[in-house]
Amino acid sequence: MGIDDVVENIKLAEKVFRSSILSTNYLKEANVISWPNYAPGIFKSLYAKEYERIIQNRQYSFLFKENLGCIQFYFYFEQGKLGKMRLCYYPYPVGINMTSDDVENQLADYNDEIIGEYYYDLYNLFSHQFELKIADNALRELMDKARQIGNFEGNESLILGRFEDKYKFTNSSHIRIDYDMNVQSHHKCEIQMGGINNIRLPMEQIISPFTFCDFIIKNIDQTKHQAILGGTAYESGLAVSKSKSVLIPSFEEKNIFLKHM
Repeated sequence: MGIDDVVENIKLAEKVFRSSILSTNYLKEANVISWPNYAPGIFKSLYAKEYERIIQNRQYSFLFKENLGCIQFYFYFEQGKLGKMRLCYYPYPVGINMTSDDVENQLADYNDEIIGEYYYDLYNLFSHQFELKIADNALRELMDKARQIGNFEGNESLILGRFEDKYKFTNSSHIRIDYDMNVQSHHKCEIQMGGINNIRLPMEQIISPFTFCDFIIKNIDQTKHQAILGGTAYESGLAVSKSKSVLIPSFEEKNIFLKHM
């Protein structure tokens, strides 16, 4: 799998999965495939802030529609051979149970109103005094009812309960596939969850960008994936991508490992 093969495979993924993709932002430059203004490193603090920084700085290859996250494709070649690879998916960090009309006290300095509201609620949640500072009518009603029945538990418990009721889920990390031909401390190709640094799932084959994108969309956007499943372009792309997968020489793992079929 050479550098031109990878570029063509990314273009194939862009074409086949265009119904799920909002924006593309990849480039080939000398012996590297990445994106404009590539910045290495991972922001390891609050995941919502990591995701927000990636989107604001356009540190992605594909940005998906409808708050479904983004994908990064990074490939580095040495003398025509693949030296390093990173396939990474960053899910949207938070869901909300309210409609946009119900969300109050938006913070003007955040581009994403749901994430901005999430930060604001986190600030209130972890305030050492747990004072009621938000104009949340539902929370005020809870407090009034608690006082009326003589079962007032304090602002801390009520804010915790309201926080859990308001947000329906939180994605707390990314998932990625890393390959490094020169690594000695662990397997050359592995799947890793961003939130679990010491557990890695080794792979005996290097997969293509199309295959990785197909796996992500199949799990996060099932309706659109079903719509393209069985189509000529999809089946052709899948066959080509499987043929481009690369078997890693001298792979040895007697415990859990993944094999691209």
